Amino acid sequence: MWEPFCKECFAKPLTSISLYLPPLFSEVQSSLATEISTFIAHLKITKQDKDRLLHYYNKVWGLVTSGEIQLASDLHFTDGETKWVVDFKSGFGSNEKGNTNRLLLVGSIYKNIETEKYKCEMFVRATDNNAYLKRISESGIWSVFCGRDAYRRISMYTGFPLGKWIRTNIQWMSDFSDEMKVTISEKKLDDYLVW
Repeated sequence: MWEPFCKECFAKPLTSISLYLPPLFSEVQSSLATEISTFIAHLKITKQDKDRLLHYYNKVWGLVTSGEIQLASDLHFTDGETKWVVDFKSGFGSNEKGNTNRLLLVGSIYKNIETEKYKCEMFVRATDNNAYLKRISESGIWSVFCGRDAYRRISMYTGFPLGKWIRTNIQWMSDFSDEMKVTISEKKLDDYLVW
């Protein structure tokens, strides 16, 4: 529920940003394959060595592309100069290893597309996260913003002070029925209500 709520600010921004469709991995792969093949063809080495280089290049791609990689993240927008790739996360729990690896791979692909200027950012609702998020944050691939810092970024891009609006207008426990309040308390779900 948090992600679509935040994305609404980008759907109707007060700034000049606009949404864009992300590239397909097959297009990125094809472009890079052409670039590498051209580079290898112009090397001053034997044809046999060129063939061996292409063979190893294709072996590496075979490892990376064992499944179709989706370059689509939660949000893609541009300010006219930079293309932003944004992933929203409610929080990072103990079972995020696969997700972390996928995010690092996708971010690395964007970082290596030289025809466009891409920047990857992650907005995380929770401020108490784990080592998986730290790994992403320290990777140099994704810029990570948690809690109020995420709202500051949203406000900077869209012109809408979402964090302030939330603090002023949303008081979850005041709006819930007594039965729901008990359920939240018993199931220890209070942290999910901290927006």
